[in-house]
Amino acid sequence: MKKDGNILVALSSEHATPTAVQAMLAELDINIPADKGALVVDHFNYDSSSAQEQHDVLLLPFPNALRSDVKNYFAGEGYIAVPRAVGQALGNESPLTSPVLRAPATAYSYNPKDEADGVEDPFAVGGQLNLVSAMQANNAARLAVVGSAEMLQNKWFAEKAKLGDKAVTTGNRDFAQKLSAWTFKETGVLKVGKLLHYQDEGASKKLNTSVAIPENNPTIYRIKSDVVSSCQLLLHSFY
Repeated sequence: MKKDGNILVALSSEHATPTAVQAMLAELDINIPADKGALVVDHFNYDSSSAQEQHDVLLLPFPNALRSDVKNYFAGEGYIAVPRAVGQALGNESPLTSPVLRAPATAYSYNPKDEADGVEDPFAVGGQLNLVSAMQANNAARLAVVGSAEMLQNKWFAEKAKLGDKAVTTGNRDFAQKLSAWTFKETGVLKVGKLLHYQDEGASKKLNTSVAIPENNPTIYRIKSDVVSSCQLLLHSFY
C-alpha cells in the first residue's frame, strides 16, 4: 500500500489468520477475533436450506450508502450469501476505514467450540460487526477485507437459497464484481481530464478583445510569472 498497491484480503473461519495479517489489520484499526474458528451467526437472517441448524450462512441485502452525499458503489438487487464469516470490528482512530457490508442487529460473533459454556462474551454483536470493510489510504491505495472467502466462490454466485419461507437467488457475483472493481481502482477514481494553463499578461483582467490570449500550456515560465490554470476532473468508471 505504501507503494500505491491495492489489496483484497479474504478471511476464513476454517483457517487461522496469520499473526502478521492480524497485526497489519490492527494497524489500520480493523480488529478480528484472535481465536481460530470464530464466526458470525444470525438466527433470523440465515439460509435455511444450507444452514438450517448452524445459522452461519447469512443472507443480507446489498448495502446502502454510508451517507446521502456519498455514492454507493456496492448497491444492487437481491441478497448476498455470507457463509461462515470472520467478523471485523472497526475502531474509532482512523477516518480512512469504512464499513461496506454490516451484520444485522441480530447477528453476533462467537467460537462454536465454546457453545457448551454459553455465549456470554461475544467478540462483537449487531452493528459493531462488519462482514466486509474497506480503507483508502492518504496515497489513494485501497484495501478491502472480506470476512468470508467462501462468499467469493463460484458456488455462491447464483445459488438457490431460502430466507425463511422465501426462495431467493444469491447476488454474490454482482457484489464480488463491484467490490473488486472498487478495490483495484476500476471504478470510483478521479482522473484529470482537460488541463489548461497559460501566463497571465493582463488578458484575464481586461475586457479589451484586442489583447491576445497567450499560448496555452507552455513548457516554461519565469519565476515571477502570474499563471492562470484550470483543471477538469472526471469520475473514472468502467461500469
